[in-house]
Amino acid sequence: MVKFFKIHKYSGLVAGVVLLLLGFTGFFLDHKGWSFLYDVTFSNVPKAALEKEKVLFESYYVNPGNDNHIITAGRRGAFESFDKGNSFTKTSNLQFFAIREYNGLLFGATNEGIYSKYVHMQEWKPFLLKNMIINSMNIYKNFLVASIDKKDIVLIDIKNRSIVNEGNAFIDSSYLNQDITLSRFVRDLHYGRGLFDGIASLLINDYGAIMLTLLPISGFLIWFLIKNIKNRSTSYTKNTRKIIKLHSNFFSIIAIVPLLILIITGIFLDHAMDLRNFMSSIKIPSTFLPPVYNSLKEDIWSVDYDGKSFRVGNRYGVYKSKNLYDWEIDSKGFAYRMIRKDERLYISGMGAPNRILQEGKYTMLKHSPHMFRDVFTLKGETSFISPHMMRFPLPKFQEATLYSVLLTMHDGTFFAPWWIWINDIASVLLVVLFITGFYRWKKRKRSLKVSA
Repeated sequence: MVKFFKIHKYSGLVAGVVLLLLGFTGFFLDHKGWSFLYDVTFSNVPKAALEKEKVLFESYYVNPGNDNHIITAGRRGAFESFDKGNSFTKTSNLQFFAIREYNGLLFGATNEGIYSKYVHMQEWKPFLLKNMIINSMNIYKNFLVASIDKKDIVLIDIKNRSIVNEGNAFIDSSYLNQDITLSRFVRDLHYGRGLFDGIASLLINDYGAIMLTLLPISGFLIWFLIKNIKNRSTSYTKNTRKIIKLHSNFFSIIAIVPLLILIITGIFLDHAMDLRNFMSSIKIPSTFLPPVYNSLKEDIWSVDYDGKSFRVGNRYGVYKSKNLYDWEIDSKGFAYRMIRKDERLYISGMGAPNRILQEGKYTMLKHSPHMFRDVFTLKGETSFISPHMMRFPLPKFQEATLYSVLLTMHDGTFFAPWWIWINDIASVLLVVLFITGFYRWKKRKRSLKVSA
């Protein structure tokens, strides 16, 4: 018992601060839709945090009639330049997920509905679906199709400013019976979307993150109080026992499951580049996958309409429907983004090949960056923006958003490139804390039964 106590104590003292940091930052990163994460900014931050700002951009538009005029937008808002990107002016504080053009009118999919503006004007104005999160959007002729918070689909007549059809993506499970790679499964689990539909997976992650924050705090407090317990009052001793009970109880024990998921998947993601081939080669059979993979009803990452058929992109691929009720697989492979340019549909893959749908046929999209987020034309050539390739002019920031600071603290790049090994050591010590903590909790329960 004494040895287990010492192992538990020293493991906690060594790893506690890192675990606290991982739990605290992880909780907020699970909720990256919260606006204040992009409104609060910090100066004098490491270069790694400023570099992450580029990842926040989702859309890029170059005026076909004037390539000096650039509009780019993302989580941090919308920005406009009239000098080929040498300087940008912020035109909106909304979070933008897409910008699409229709006859000189621009539409923006935002966290507060669909907004619009004329190309030559700067002010974005509400258009439709006010206060709704529009995570994906495309335009075909007079119709705009949008996905609301990855759950619902609406088809809008732009001229009449009205909804002409709406539905969802309840796909029959027979079309979802697919194996996935270990790489995909690890990411889904770690990001809070790998177990159940809706927010259930995210809430489990939140519980793990909260406990990973509270356990080090209470552990440090217990260590401090016990260290200074000599010559203290009876009430001081009672308060210490209360904190011990808060630290070691049923809720702490059941947190072991989500925390194990988070730390194991976190270690894999820390070394994703080195383990890429291994994780991509391992296939997990559909029969062993959690319930969410048999539904994916709230997994609309991208949406499209071509005048006849609707399409949604989810982590399995592109699914097609003529009536928003009967869906079938149209193209396999995670459809991260779908961007329509007239009769062509560009499909960006996440851990899957990029594709283009043209004249009813899917073909591989060569010479395009992985996980591209938007497609635009510059000097007659098709160009892409991607979090892995941001070579076009973007606003230059002197401050990093709270989101970027938290993200770099979580993955360790805020401190140093080698910090991932510190995270790994803390994760291994957390397993030691689980084992020793559970043993001490069980022994304490037995002692209480005997004394009773």
